[in-house]
Amino acid sequence: MHACIKKRIEARDLRVDSQNGVDPAVARRTTPSPSFSSVVGEVMVGTSMQKYVCSALEPLLRRVVREEVDRRLTHHLAQLPRSPQPQTPSLQLIFTSPLSLPIFTRGKIKDKDDNPLQIQLVRCQSGPSSIISIEPPPRVEIVVLDGDFPFNDDDNWTPKEFSSHVLRERKGKRPLLVGECRVTLRQGTASIQKLEFTDNSSWIRSRNFRLGARVSPGSYEGVRIKEAITERFTVLDHRGQLNKKHFPPSRHDRVWRLKNIAKDGKFDARLAFAGITTVQDFLKLSVVDHQSLRQILGQGMSEHMWNETITHARTCNIGDELYLYHGEFGTVVFDSICQVLGVMVNGLTYALEQLTPQHAVDVQMLIQKAYQNWNQLEEIDGASLIRTTEAQPSSGVMIPDELHGIEASPSTVPMEMGL
Repeated sequence: MHACIKKRIEARDLRVDSQNGVDPAVARRTTPSPSFSSVVGEVMVGTSMQKYVCSALEPLLRRVVREEVDRRLTHHLAQLPRSPQPQTPSLQLIFTSPLSLPIFTRGKIKDKDDNPLQIQLVRCQSGPSSIISIEPPPRVEIVVLDGDFPFNDDDNWTPKEFSSHVLRERKGKRPLLVGECRVTLRQGTASIQKLEFTDNSSWIRSRNFRLGARVSPGSYEGVRIKEAITERFTVLDHRGQLNKKHFPPSRHDRVWRLKNIAKDGKFDARLAFAGITTVQDFLKLSVVDHQSLRQILGQGMSEHMWNETITHARTCNIGDELYLYHGEFGTVVFDSICQVLGVMVNGLTYALEQLTPQHAVDVQMLIQKAYQNWNQLEEIDGASLIRTTEAQPSSGVMIPDELHGIEASPSTVPMEMGL
């Protein structure tokens, strides 16, 4: 290929020389061909010059382009309408009390004192004591919010941010919240008698809801009234209400009403096998033989779970009933969970700490027997016993602190009972 090109070049040169009257043979001998090194040198010089020019012009071109872009962008932004600064609210709605938890679908939503929810209009940061009344009274709308709102517990939200986190029902479902979803704020206060969820909260990412209250659009014109929100909470299906824990539990409740003990679960089964079916049974054994109860539950119940369960159980109202167990040398007085309130001997009542070591051992044996034969104990009314004792001060019977509410003087109680 190179040879062919070379021949064509030579033929062209011969034609040019012939046209100029120069002998081609002589021209070939007198005209020197450029050397390869000279050609390469010229190319390198041209390339270096191009690189130098480009490197010198590049910063200048960048600066010109950047300045032009900045100028046009600044001009464009100046033409845009300015967003109004968020208005700092001076009034706000509040829920006066926390909600009663847990909340189930189809169940009335109430406050922690089992009263209807109440909303008030107050001045910001002033609390519920400064209720504000507006005329004409505005309407308030109750809505459901995502439990993740507000983010990072920032309470400085805007009305637009609040509205963007209002939840609607799932497709094909009933309205998420039914009942009195709109109320009138009369004299700064509104009460919500009936409000229910129709769906649980498991279908959203946070798995939690909040209730919110805002002034209904069109019912009020004036300064901004900040919206109210409750704490975040979980809504459970009403079918789970059958297994609902009680706060506080009743002593007659089934033992699975206590925290960490599931109905028909392994702990419930173990306790039932040991004859412990009620909260009262649970508390009695915890008093008489704490370690035995712990062993029945086993290692599956961690120490943290155990503390939660026993603490929950102890919030139970044990009532005023007293129980008497008559032993060989005296009568032991118990409350409904087998706690010893005193030992009656020869018409005198002694606290456990007032007994001699030997007598304390004897009483411990009586406690075990009383626990094992609980159904045979004599039940009496504690209040009646106090009234009887107060009416007969000369009888010599001394009621312990738990019954009488006064502290007996140690000097009036003999330490040796002479049994």
